[in-house]
Amino acid sequence: MDALPFGGAGNLIIFLVILNALVFIHELGHFVASRSVKVFVEEFALGFPPRLFGAVWSKREKRLKFFLGGNVPTPEALGGESTVYSLNLLPIGGFVRPRGEDDASAHDGLATASKRARIWILAAGSLFNLIFAFLVFTIAFRINSTAVGIAEVVPGSPAETAGLQAGDIVVSVDGTEIHYTSDLQDRIGARRGEIITIVVLRDGIEVAADLRPRLPEETPEGQGAMGVGLSRELPIGPGYDWPDAVRYAGEEMAFQFRQVVSLPGRLIQGTIQPELARPVGPVGMYQATELIVAASQRANTWFPIVQFIGLISIALGLTNLLPLPALDGGRILFVLVEAIRGRRIDPAREGLVHLAGMVVLLSLMAVITYFDIVNPVIPR
Repeated sequence: MDALPFGGAGNLIIFLVILNALVFIHELGHFVASRSVKVFVEEFALGFPPRLFGAVWSKREKRLKFFLGGNVPTPEALGGESTVYSLNLLPIGGFVRPRGEDDASAHDGLATASKRARIWILAAGSLFNLIFAFLVFTIAFRINSTAVGIAEVVPGSPAETAGLQAGDIVVSVDGTEIHYTSDLQDRIGARRGEIITIVVLRDGIEVAADLRPRLPEETPEGQGAMGVGLSRELPIGPGYDWPDAVRYAGEEMAFQFRQVVSLPGRLIQGTIQPELARPVGPVGMYQATELIVAASQRANTWFPIVQFIGLISIALGLTNLLPLPALDGGRILFVLVEAIRGRRIDPAREGLVHLAGMVVLLSLMAVITYFDIVNPVIPR
């Protein structure tokens, strides 16, 4: 970890590598899906124009041909059509451009593909992000075993009476090791009303405490059986074997899905502050990257960075499935409407809707970026 280029420039490099890697995975999903259903892809690009350089496969010469800027070899020179693979100047984002996205007359194009094929192509980017997140979480838990941290102890609760403190790390409950949030919740839920022995790590020393988790009817509204607030998993030691790493990765995915689905309800109930649930843009993501990199350096482990990559990959995948114009989910919605109506909405009109949606999304991103700068979610 000490060899990583920490600091302003180093953090920026790490942020750009993470973001572009996840964008690449997303666009790779669209590309693979397009190829699998014979939809021709005109360009696979990383970054946004202007184009720096690229490569195309020459069918005539049976090799890759490289070019600079817009000097793309013609199909005649290549011996036939070939996908352009390009690297562009602006290093945030990327795209796959299938033929005939909004042109129902284009041969081997997206608009002429079947409804099932179009949904597969549109959803594949997010699917690849979610699969990648699962693989990343598996690697994270293979790197480090984890424990659950206590972030808050409610006054007058069983936890306070037993002497537990904020900052304690839960090691075991009644001799059963605790590595994951659900482990602790399951153990506590099964022993409500009974005396349990909980062992925590405090300043490097194990401390045992006996407490009685409250029964449901004894638990104040908005509190848990012990009366604590839990932090996310913390790396504490050598990683799990592969089967356990896979299991914990699955639990992490399930936990993140629950967080997303329950977010509107938690906002309504007031259990989460609205400012903590607001969306963030590239600036906010960079601010978060700085904190995660610093945490990795302090803990001398890659675990926080790897876990962060998984979280961002999930966020990217789920966000793109939202039924909003210009997003993959918005395009899928049009296909579903077509299936219900029995006839297609005019591709040109659909294209205008997505164009307007893109303008709105870019404007919203500008507003989000402004707030990320003047009122960051993560205080400076």
